[in-house]
Amino acid sequence: MTYVGQARAALRICYFNGILPLWRQSTLMIAIFLTPVSFVFFLFVIAPHDVFAYGVVGGILFTALFTGNGMLNDCAYYQLERQLQQVFVASPVRSTTFVLGMALSELAFTIPAQALFLTLLWLTRPFGWIALAGLLGVILLTWLMATTLGFMISTFYRQLREIWPVGTMVFSSLSVIPPVFYPIAAIPTRWQWVAFLAPSTFASQLAGHVVGLSTAHPVGAPLLADPGIELAGLVGATVLFATAAAKLARWRER
Repeated sequence: MTYVGQARAALRICYFNGILPLWRQSTLMIAIFLTPVSFVFFLFVIAPHDVFAYGVVGGILFTALFTGNGMLNDCAYYQLERQLQQVFVASPVRSTTFVLGMALSELAFTIPAQALFLTLLWLTRPFGWIALAGLLGVILLTWLMATTLGFMISTFYRQLREIWPVGTMVFSSLSVIPPVFYPIAAIPTRWQWVAFLAPSTFASQLAGHVVGLSTAHPVGAPLLADPGIELAGLVGATVLFATAAAKLARWRER
């Protein structure tokens, strides 16, 4: 199959797993919005006004990170329950095409929520086109990092009931515990460097710099306060997970 054929196959997978379900099941839209909006609403009620912008940025990144959880669950379902992956293995479609199509479908799910959060962030803290481009870049890198991780994990299990708790645990740990919904300054100074063990911290710090959040600089980790270092950390984590997925994911072994 040519490169054009592979690209068309990826788009068809995206339509089949992403756009079509959104069109047919409106409840999926509610489910996508519910958790991040709940966090943002909670911060709006109890947090100071200057922290609310962090909550909105957190909603953006939470939505991007949880594409990995959706990727994990959808790929596991198609592999274990529908045996659909075996069909793609036997077809001219490459593994990278399948993964890209599935990842694009997860991204399609998030577009309505991301549009809402970006609008809310602009109303809270107006930003220009350059900042918007930077935020979209952070979203795309976070999406790539999360979906490749989700796909890799999905190939290691043989029962769906093992998959769901693992996905929730992994992606909740990446999106709730690190400083995604709150400023890193809330962490005691001597422990702030620990937050950067989670790659999502690089994403949140970089997004904070892009929109000019004044408290986005980690006091206890001044070297990591540089946007270039944060971008390198996020790109490095994305490349690491993508490489690990390419090397370790069990595409044919079932």
